[in-house]
Amino acid sequence: MSDEAPSVGITCPACRMENPADAVFCGNTACHKALGEFAYVAEQISANATRLEKTADQVARFTAHPHFVTIHVAWFVAWIALNSGALGFVMAFDAYPYSLLGILLAVEAILITGFLLISQARQSRHAELRAELDYEVNVRSYRKLQQLETTLSTVATRLDSLESGYKVSTR
Repeated sequence: MSDEAPSVGITCPACRMENPADAVFCGNTACHKALGEFAYVAEQISANATRLEKTADQVARFTAHPHFVTIHVAWFVAWIALNSGALGFVMAFDAYPYSLLGILLAVEAILITGFLLISQARQSRHAELRAELDYEVNVRSYRKLQQLETTLSTVATRLDSLESGYKVSTR
């Protein structure tokens, strides 16, 4: 039996898995979040997101996908085919120059632009929080490094004084 006191593990805030006290990342391969006393920016952003922001992110993801372009090309071809008389069984509802299509596209562009701006603002806040966290880590690391340099300097000074005292007494 060991004389060491049992170390308290770290619980991952994302998946609630218990990890060893010296773990840096969560042991759960699906999670693998960094562990420590710093803020979890992605989780914090997700938890505070409004329904509009979540919708904006979904719209931004969809409009950035190639399927968005494919769907629009198919829509335009179908619209023109229906309204040019290429399909005789459908009565034209938007004659050339397709004004209704232009209005619909303008409204769609306005809505997509709004959603993209909302999503971009949210991503910007996320980047700012990450930058603050990076700065906090840098400051803590710098302070710890300064503390270690001071301790090392003290140890070196004491070692030098011990060595010089040892040399004098052995002669």
